[in-house]
Amino acid sequence: MQKLNCPRCDVPMEFIKRENVQLGKTGIFSGDWSNIFAGALDVAIFTCPQCGKLELFRGELYEQTQENLASDHIAQTTCPTCGTRHDLDDPQCPRCRTKNPRL
Repeated sequence: MQKLNCPRCDVPMEFIKRENVQLGKTGIFSGDWSNIFAGALDVAIFTCPQCGKLELFRGELYEQTQENLASDHIAQTTCPTCGTRHDLDDPQCPRCRTKNPRL
């Protein structure tokens, strides 16, 4: 898969990880049984570091061209106060302690 730019910001999107998205639904009488039999969809998840937009792609297509990325890679964001790059899921900047506006 080629490098992706965000359709809103035209900034290069960052790979978050591959994930299995559960298919199916929970019913009143059947509970979670339909989820168990429905299976899951393998997706590759990308995010825009500027606006936070998420894009999903079929995971098996992504793997064919991106085998070198580690599965534990976490997307990065830039602190609006000090400019330090840190993990997207950090609650605050590790340098200046500014609250992460994406959470």
